[in-house]
Amino acid sequence: MRHLLNFVTFLEMKLTITLYDSGIKKKTSKVSKAHTSEILSLVPTLEKSFALFLNKNPHFKGVKDVSISMTLCGKRKIQSMNQKYRQIDKATDVLSFPVFENLRPDKKSRSKNLPQIELGDLVICKEIAKAQAREFKISYEQEVIHLAVHGFLHLLGFDHEISAKEEKIMEQYESVLVNKIYKKLKANH
Repeated sequence: MRHLLNFVTFLEMKLTITLYDSGIKKKTSKVSKAHTSEILSLVPTLEKSFALFLNKNPHFKGVKDVSISMTLCGKRKIQSMNQKYRQIDKATDVLSFPVFENLRPDKKSRSKNLPQIELGDLVICKEIAKAQAREFKISYEQEVIHLAVHGFLHLLGFDHEISAKEEKIMEQYESVLVNKIYKKLKANH
């Protein structure tokens, strides 16, 4: 299933998230297509929040169009990708495949302010997101938001695995973004 969502304009920047659902091989999975449509309804809020965040980032000055690809998949698919690209043979909750090495607002980069930027691809495991939602006692949608924000920050060049200092920096951005998105969603309901 492929969904191309409408552009969201914020301060002259259009940010588009294209959502793909690669499905889950097991027919008995409790993660249904209904969950995909619930996530689809979250995408406009993610787009607006990410656009707002990027408008404060000097690397995006003058950028008119930003795009991100987000795929929801099963455990087997994400484990295969994790093995292939990170040489880690286990399933994970989210993988990020950035186009640029560093677009962090706090770091200089050689990238030019292009009118259009593809940030990269996010892959989120539906089954792990569902399990983590139960573990953290939050909704599936809240967990997917958290994973999307986490992956988005990785697309910009943040990496919590480098050091404790970098982990703290990423956690701060993540917390602020997730809380803003939760507030927007509450205001819309």
